[in-house]
Amino acid sequence: MSLNGNSRIVEKFLEDNNMTYLFLLLANLEAERISSLPFSIKRKLQGKVTTNALEHIAANDIPDYVVEIDEDEEEVT
Repeated sequence: MSLNGNSRIVEKFLEDNNMTYLFLLLANLEAERISSLPFSIKRKLQGKVTTNALEHIAANDIPDYVVEIDEDEEEVT
């Protein structure tokens, strides 16, 4: 099957399922990403990992915590 055919199949699936599946899949990936962060970064997060992941996906804002921490450390020195 061609890539274009696969795209239509995926698009139809997402339309039929109101994008809920895609949202939850992305939130799950974000939760895994947050869980794999170093402890020094995770302890600064507010709330639960799953709540943070859902909020990031809903807001379409995926923060790069590692870069933010490095920038904060550079400003202090």
